[in-house]
Amino acid sequence: MAELETTLSNSNTVLETHTDTLQKHALKQFKTWATEPPLRSQPRMAKTLSHGSGHTAILIIASNGANNRRYILRYRNPQSTPLGLSFEQEISGMQLAHAHGLAPQVVWLDRAQQSMVIEFLSESGPVLYEELAALVRAIHRLPAELPRLDLQRQFEHYWHIALEQGNSASALIKPKEPTLQLAIKALESEPAVMCHNDLTPPNIRRRDNDLVAIDWEYAATGSPHFDIAALCAGWPDLNAESLALDVLGDRFSKRLFDIATHLYAALNWNWQRAAGEAHNSPQSSALLLQRLGGCL
Repeated sequence: MAELETTLSNSNTVLETHTDTLQKHALKQFKTWATEPPLRSQPRMAKTLSHGSGHTAILIIASNGANNRRYILRYRNPQSTPLGLSFEQEISGMQLAHAHGLAPQVVWLDRAQQSMVIEFLSESGPVLYEELAALVRAIHRLPAELPRLDLQRQFEHYWHIALEQGNSASALIKPKEPTLQLAIKALESEPAVMCHNDLTPPNIRRRDNDLVAIDWEYAATGSPHFDIAALCAGWPDLNAESLALDVLGDRFSKRLFDIATHLYAALNWNWQRAAGEAHNSPQSSALLLQRLGGCL
């Protein structure tokens, strides 16, 4: 037992040293940050804003004369298993969206460490229904330049990670379920658009009076119905079908939206267990599949 505790302690020390080095490196690179005007002195870390299983976000303060500017240093936690899509795809999505005023500016990147510094954006505060619908429409109008979201692959990815986390196969939704495959095929039949796929309330910010989306790690081209279904799961008070109809107009399909809603719930079931966030639920994997099958 003593040997095990020593090993764990040494492992934690290595991780802390790696993280400290990563943070210091980002700050020392301030002269290469794409800020306007350029920073005159090295910024400082103010406080940790979030520390999840996958990423850490730290508020950075930069003094420039009489003014202070704020940025966010975000990096992947060492030894974490990424649940999102590729880092390169996330950056490409953010940069594309930023060019159209829909995402924060990336001011510095370290691709090797999957670390970035982005502009700080204030929390959104109350969000009007019309604002949210307009943001989704604007994202869907972006050029569909990213790879398509492979939902089958995501199911398999979360399945394997959840098993590695100690979940039993019987507690998960199997990726090869015929119901899943039919649902995925149905969504792949519609024209793909640019999607954020994670527009939860914490991922909505403001620049001046305009809504902006952060955390583009699930961004891809894909089904607009699925993108809206993912959004509505995080805004339970919304009339989901009305929002989908307002955003999609003549492209709206009640059948596809019902499929997308229940397919997202099934995918999220495995995601929660892969992320270690599973909790007691009145639902079951069998019930989720049954509801999805009723849409086909």
